[in-house]
Amino acid sequence: MLVDFTVENYRSIKEPVTLSAVAQKQSDRQTSQSSKRKRVKSDHEIASGYHVEGWDIELLPVLAIFGANASGKSNIIQALDYLLLIMVYGTQEVVKFQRILKYAKLDPFKLDRISAQKPTRFELRTLFNNNIYTYSLVINKNNIISENLDYALNKTKRTRRLFHRQWDESNKKFIWKTGDDFAGAHNQLQDSIRENELFISTLGKLKVDVIESLLRCLKARWVGINLGNEMYDITSITLLQGTDHPLANEIFEEALTIVRKFDTGLSRIDMVKKYDDPSDYNIYAVHHTHDGDLVAWLFDEESLGTQRLFSLAFRIVVALKTGGLTIVDELGTNIHPNIVRSIIRRFQNPKTNPENAQLILTSHDNTLQRNNLLRRDQIWFTQKRPDQSTELYPLTDFHVRNDLAIDKAYLDGRFGAVPFLPSEEEMILQGDEQCQES
Repeated sequence: MLVDFTVENYRSIKEPVTLSAVAQKQSDRQTSQSSKRKRVKSDHEIASGYHVEGWDIELLPVLAIFGANASGKSNIIQALDYLLLIMVYGTQEVVKFQRILKYAKLDPFKLDRISAQKPTRFELRTLFNNNIYTYSLVINKNNIISENLDYALNKTKRTRRLFHRQWDESNKKFIWKTGDDFAGAHNQLQDSIRENELFISTLGKLKVDVIESLLRCLKARWVGINLGNEMYDITSITLLQGTDHPLANEIFEEALTIVRKFDTGLSRIDMVKKYDDPSDYNIYAVHHTHDGDLVAWLFDEESLGTQRLFSLAFRIVVALKTGGLTIVDELGTNIHPNIVRSIIRRFQNPKTNPENAQLILTSHDNTLQRNNLLRRDQIWFTQKRPDQSTELYPLTDFHVRNDLAIDKAYLDGRFGAVPFLPSEEEMILQGDEQCQES
């Protein structure tokens, strides 16, 4: 589970920004009579955080980032997804994803000459088996500057080093330090690992007891965050269907059930092996006609909303089954707001999310900010600083009361993170000038 994530000098992100899933402490204040009359729930009533045994924290099931176009909200989650990709696949192997995932590459902040030459820094804190792992990475396009993995046991809270390596420019080699808990034959790889490759992705190919649960969960993630790559998702789904994975058919059917419930008219999806390539499939959407007959067409002829919904439903079911992390950019594009709200509630409800899965999303849909769907500590904003870099901050920075109409206050600019638009008078004058020129 994600605890928090920090990134510095990546795309529009210049200064370090941190996205945290740690819940704010519950207030002892009683709900006001006004809030009761309006049937406004407290944050804890909207969604209870996951209590972490041995730690005085709760982790949130959903984080939602809002902001104007080009404010950098997508870059926040792209940075997180990129880090997770290279941790699993390595910096070299991840290149094969770039055709589908355009962000799967290292890009520093380019609007500042100094930043453009500096490395990018990531820090990820995650929870596995009630222990908190902290992975830190400083990297540029040519090589790793530093890489570090620590963990803290829930019983002692004491941070223990697993491994640390720092690039020594004068000697052109890494200086290594490893902890007592990290002893083993895998440390013999230190002298052979390349200067532009991650040690943690190399360890992913081995069985190292102290971090095996961490690496296993990273590998189980669904790749990608965009809902514009439906055929990539469908191809991945068919590959999963072709395996002996014990949950493959169950996940497929549950995803299809979700799509049916949202009145898409889809009856089933058939996958038929191609004659010329038995390893590949033709994918068909099957519908019932008004007369009760069946009619089928290629799935890519379905509406974009149905394609997107099925891809999203599959990702969601995988996450809910495995307790995984789902990251979605622009959730709500080509999907009805009521469906989006239903998806969020699935993650918020312990009955439909018993494995403590998490959802991180970006959206322009301010109706998601309305009371009783998201807690105040689940709502985050991005906006541009004067130097065009991205600033990230939570709604809780504003200490708003729980009965405030957050969606309206957001559009009014009370929290920033909205575009600066020309006034109606300026637009009229601009229109008159264009008419005179023509």
